[in-house]
Amino acid sequence: MNFSDLFSPDTAALPFNSYAQYTEHLFACVDRQLSAYLTGLTHVFTADNGSLKNTLYPDLEIARNLCQKHVDDFLSSAGHSGEHTSAVPAAETETDGALDALLAAFADDISAPLPAEDAQAPSVADMLSVIRRRAACTAAPLPLHTLAETLGLSDFSLFCFACAVLSSTQTNYAAIFQVIGQNSSLVAPSIESAARVYFGEQFSITAAYAEMSRALEQLAPVFDLRINASLPFSTIVSPDKRLIDFLFGADPLRIDQKYKRFFSVLTDGQTLDPLLANQHILDALTISFDDGVRLFSLYGDEGSGRRFTIRHFCAQKNLRCITVDGAKLFGYDFQFVQQALWAVARECLLSGACCCLTNLSYREEEKERFFSYMDLFFERLSDHGVTVFTHSKDKLPMREMTSLDFTQLELPTPDNRERIVLWQHYAEGYALDDEVDLTEMATKFLFTGGKIKNALHQARSFASMAQALLIPRDQLFKACNAQMSHELTQKATRIPANFTWDDIVMNRDQREALQHAVEQMTYRKQVYEDWNYMKKYQYGRGLSVLLFGAPGTGKSMCAQVIANALNLELYRVDLSKVVDKYVGETEKSISMIFREAKKCNVVLFFDECDTLFAKRSDDGGSNQSSNNNKTALLLQEVEAYDGVSVLATNYKHNIDPAFFRRMKFIVEFQFPDADTREMLWKTTIPKTTPLAEDVDIRFLAERFEFVGGNIKNCILNAAFLAAADPDSDGNVHMKHYLQAIRYEFVKTGKVFTRADFEPYAHLVLG
Repeated sequence: MNFSDLFSPDTAALPFNSYAQYTEHLFACVDRQLSAYLTGLTHVFTADNGSLKNTLYPDLEIARNLCQKHVDDFLSSAGHSGEHTSAVPAAETETDGALDALLAAFADDISAPLPAEDAQAPSVADMLSVIRRRAACTAAPLPLHTLAETLGLSDFSLFCFACAVLSSTQTNYAAIFQVIGQNSSLVAPSIESAARVYFGEQFSITAAYAEMSRALEQLAPVFDLRINASLPFSTIVSPDKRLIDFLFGADPLRIDQKYKRFFSVLTDGQTLDPLLANQHILDALTISFDDGVRLFSLYGDEGSGRRFTIRHFCAQKNLRCITVDGAKLFGYDFQFVQQALWAVARECLLSGACCCLTNLSYREEEKERFFSYMDLFFERLSDHGVTVFTHSKDKLPMREMTSLDFTQLELPTPDNRERIVLWQHYAEGYALDDEVDLTEMATKFLFTGGKIKNALHQARSFASMAQALLIPRDQLFKACNAQMSHELTQKATRIPANFTWDDIVMNRDQREALQHAVEQMTYRKQVYEDWNYMKKYQYGRGLSVLLFGAPGTGKSMCAQVIANALNLELYRVDLSKVVDKYVGETEKSISMIFREAKKCNVVLFFDECDTLFAKRSDDGGSNQSSNNNKTALLLQEVEAYDGVSVLATNYKHNIDPAFFRRMKFIVEFQFPDADTREMLWKTTIPKTTPLAEDVDIRFLAERFEFVGGNIKNCILNAAFLAAADPDSDGNVHMKHYLQAIRYEFVKTGKVFTRADFEPYAHLVLG
């Protein structure tokens, strides 16, 4: 058997039996060229004054004999396999045996004249052509061939690839490439040394320049080439472990372990749940993809189905998807990010995958760096035709990041009908109490599919901890409220809404106004939906209440009463965490607070709101302009919010006048009169308090002009004074209340005289 038979045009239509047979033929091409090159090198050194150079002779002889042995082994195994189309004549077999004997003798006497090369032997280009054609009609998977075709490798690039693989997978080739490169430190081929072997006697730098230059470009996507700009063809071509694993490993699709902290596989092959919401988004992606777009940007809330939609798209197009964590990766320097992007592009090329860039957000001072990384990411992957997805919570300014054609889509919160379907689908398999109304859950909580799924799972955990067989309504509500965004809980604090209408003391007008406010939320569905008021009132359907008055008059308590009456969670916005020194960050926080509050339908409470929502002016200063923007944004958000927002201030005159028009209800908390103060004292003192007979509530209400907050402090302090008084007989006496009032005077800086406490002054002043 010889190369002419194995690589004749007649064999081009024969498929390979296996991947091993394909690689054997490919490596045999390399071995034959290496053997011929080393034989020619032997001629050169033999002609040098009639003898070989002593320093090179031993290694050259070993390398040449090793390559020839590889060739002989291949020819022998191919002959025994009988894969050629016609039988080899006996005479030819005898000739081959004689040739083997001649080669053996030649190995013993290197100075003997070398036999002439078979004029009928195919060229390396012809051999590679036959291999490619056979591989094309092979049904068995051939990773190396598939990758070569994906990269569009030329014959020389493929030859160079095969040389590199041999040098990395078989240690005895290290000595061969050391001889070829005439450098003991080079155990892998360079572009130039591979070209010398490939072109043989026809090699010249000028003639081979185009092929070598093209090989550098074609191999760069999968080989980590360290190109020397001044000597580009001296670049070493050596595959790393990831590439070898892909070609020959047991788990070829396992992502590069050097970057596993940043990369992951989104498509896991598991059966996907049906797409029950936002089907039009998947349809839009498919249409855009079919039109040639390869860059897509999806944005929406957590659990909105961004990843889920991408997984459905990949399943539809039979694509694998690799995700890159942008928040983790973009924290590193440019050089590391550049190398990591090369690695992810290679992953996509190796497995025919698309790429999804996740966790994308930036602060204003990071904008320039973030945009440059995004542009680099898009450019690198688009150069290789890789389909790219980004997904984020907020809409990305894609046009500022790239000049590439892209499609940007928002995944909105599912509408009420879709939410009902989602609740019903994900509730299958959960044991719910009869009092649980999934339609109510869908209406009350504007959740995405992911949050619905998480809420049900967490509700089952709550029920299990409570040793309940069925998930009760209150536990499901608790689980839904637990889905509150982490961002919101960083900017706002949950306040238990424990106070009811019976706990708050106010005049009739105040109570009536607040009760009317609560009724607007209670009967909102009837008015806006059943009576079709939504058509005329498309904006400002929420409830906004402004409370103003002196400190301690009950504004904060009133916010709790409203939340309790509506059975809603109450969140007090922490203004110190909202205001940010960086331009635009405060506005982002305000928008985020209202957006996240809408999803769980909570009451937002802005205490001392005048610190954030001050009057606007036009003094021309940059700081004032920024404050005006914040005030204008809050006005818009309050009016657009469909839930309940309660704003409280001690200084009504500091509030921008535009707020008064946009508030549904404005309630003034006036300073309480004596009768109101008496009611405050009586309702605030717990009924279980052991009061002594000398306690005169009417005197306390008439003599001391306190607001509810001061009265509350006095009542609590008096109780502790009585508990610590050994002479109190376990009762709270008048002296304890007077002492507490005295402390309250001192704390607030008010001046008092003995006359203020008469006729009880002796109890507290001696």
